[in-house]
Amino acid sequence: MILAMSATGALLALKPQILNVIERDARFVQVPQPGAPPVGMDRVLAAARASKPDAQAVWLAVDRDPAKAAAVSFGRDATVWVDPYSGQVLGEGSKGATVFFRAIEDWHRWLGRPTENRVAARAITDACNLAFLCLAASGLYLWWPKSFTWRNLKAVLLFRRAATVRARDFNWHNVIGFWCAPVIVIMAATGAVISYPWATNLLYRAMGSTPPQAAGARSAQASPAQTERGERRAAASVDLDQLWARAEQQLPTWSAITLRLPTRPGGPVSFTITDGESWNAFARSTLTLDAATGAIAQWQPYGGQSLGQRARGWARFAHTGELGRLPGQVIAGVASAGAVVLVWTGLALALRRFLGWRPWKLRVNWGHHVPAAANAASASAARATILE
Repeated sequence: MILAMSATGALLALKPQILNVIERDARFVQVPQPGAPPVGMDRVLAAARASKPDAQAVWLAVDRDPAKAAAVSFGRDATVWVDPYSGQVLGEGSKGATVFFRAIEDWHRWLGRPTENRVAARAITDACNLAFLCLAASGLYLWWPKSFTWRNLKAVLLFRRAATVRARDFNWHNVIGFWCAPVIVIMAATGAVISYPWATNLLYRAMGSTPPQAAGARSAQASPAQTERGERRAAASVDLDQLWARAEQQLPTWSAITLRLPTRPGGPVSFTITDGESWNAFARSTLTLDAATGAIAQWQPYGGQSLGQRARGWARFAHTGELGRLPGQVIAGVASAGAVVLVWTGLALALRRFLGWRPWKLRVNWGHHVPAAANAASASAARATILE
């Protein structure tokens, strides 16, 4: 399980950058001229819906970078990219890449199991993540040099030539473990915060904040009834351009805005606004507007969040390395790949040790007498071969 989670984590580390390259024809546009005004969010949304008349739009996202297309999500099935200057639909991107990364994410989260088996599979992956956290933390303690002499440091800092496969695996396990264990501990610990309400509550209390509501209430809120989905189209008749302008005015330093479409006619319109001047690329504020009047129903600035709320957001993006932007993603990917090698070398060392403890006897089933000395010599040779 740990091997599968580490391998899939390594494959997902640079997913945003990979998709930007694969889907560049859909995700990026040619700016007509500097300062050219966009066509408006109503037109962007209408164009996306016209391209998928049988699907229900869920959210609309725009980046402040003028070279990036607007994205309209229709759930997990598809995201349509629209030129914000012409209203032209640019496409849905690469279906092959979407299917590939979805499969990798499913394996990372719940071992690729179908919907009806995901609760049990998720419990297994969560437990394995906790076990990996304990292994990495204890391994870091064991790998830490007892005294800081060059001889001791060299054993855990540098790769070296080995006379046997066993010695090579031992060296790799120590060196890769020493370099990767701190990052693995961070990823596993933040994974536990994502997975377990008790870990989230512990983080909130450690930050001196009141824990959030029960996970069950959040899950119920995150999964609207099927009847509500059918109401999204009716709610979309509201003119969004003025509401969008209000969201831009609320945080002039915005770098990205995501509009979550209302689930019922006349329902409140919710915007998630990312602050482009924050050190944190995921410093997100939430604005809720009355769809009829444009009045502010609720404003939750990122700076006004409790320390526990912000720490929970840091944990989410520290788990993927995105909190550190591209360098953080690369470090997370390398550490995940290192975890794959740790599992492999750890299993190899354990297997060789187990086989080394077994009493070696060769059975002769051919009806011929074999001298005891020859039998013992053959056993010793076989044992030495495996231990190598």
